[in-house]
Amino acid sequence: MRINLNIKVRRARSWLAVALLAGGLLAGCAARLPEPNAADAVRAARAWPGTTVGDLHRGRQQYVQRCSGCHGLIDPHRVEAARWPGFVKEMSGRLKLSGDEVADLTRYLVIASQSTQTL
Repeated sequence: MRINLNIKVRRARSWLAVALLAGGLLAGCAARLPEPNAADAVRAARAWPGTTVGDLHRGRQQYVQRCSGCHGLIDPHRVEAARWPGFVKEMSGRLKLSGDEVADLTRYLVIASQSTQTL
């Protein structure tokens, strides 16, 4: 009985270590994502009038929180800006995102892909 308990404790510790490592890796990736700024909001407002830095920050936050639940985060620069809306639309059904969430996420990824900030 005691041996089974030790095995269970070791397994639980292993899973905890894996979870902490994965969380650390995702946090590290999120820290390298482009941070929206006023110039980004101006560029975004050309395609989406009225876009604010806050809208772009919400999109970034959604990208980190919602998308990383299923897969690793992709550097926005690795995908052409014109392709992000299709990707977001495809994935939004799986995540059951609202229209506002889709808009924020799309704006962020399109603008971040055009950002001069390097990761």
